[in-house]
Amino acid sequence: MILGSAATIAVAVLGVVTGACLSGSGREARGSSAPAAAKEREARRAEVRFPNDHLVVAEIADTPERWQKGYMFRSEVREGEGMVFLFPQPDIHLFWMKNTLVPLDIIWMDDTRTIIHIEANTPPCKADPCPSFGPMRKTSAVLEVRAGTAAAQGLKSGDRLRITIPQSGD
Repeated sequence: MILGSAATIAVAVLGVVTGACLSGSGREARGSSAPAAAKEREARRAEVRFPNDHLVVAEIADTPERWQKGYMFRSEVREGEGMVFLFPQPDIHLFWMKNTLVPLDIIWMDDTRTIIHIEANTPPCKADPCPSFGPMRKTSAVLEVRAGTAAAQGLKSGDRLRITIPQSGD
C-alpha cells in the first residue's frame, strides 16, 4: 500500500514502534517465558562501543516484530546488555514503556551513530495512557540499556557510538 504523505508515514511508523503494548501474545503477558526466551536467544547481537571503550552486547531489533516488542515483559537488563533498534531510514522514532518492567536509558542516534538525545532512567509505565519519549528529530538507531548506564559511562549528546553488526552466518 502506498501512503499519501510523510505525515501519514510518520504516524504509521510511530504506530508500529509505540504499538508494542498490543503486540504481545497473551502467553507472554502471563509470564510463560520459554517461547520468549528461545526467541531472545535467536536474536542476532551487535557490539556497541561507547567513546570510553565500554562494550554493550546488544540484541538487534531490525524487524517490525522486534521493534514492537523491545524489552517488554523482561524482568531485568544486565550490566553490559542492551537492545539496538536499527531502522531502514531516518525518521522520528518515539518510544514508550508500556509492559516494560524495568527502567531503561534510551539513546537516540542519527545515521552516523552520533547521539542526539538521551532519555535517562525512563520509568516503566504503570497506568494508561503511557507517555512517549524521544526527540522530534529524525534518527536511524536507538539503543536501550540498563538505567544509569549513560550517566555511569559519561554519555552525552554529540558522542559517537561504534556499532559492529555481525554478517549473516557469523
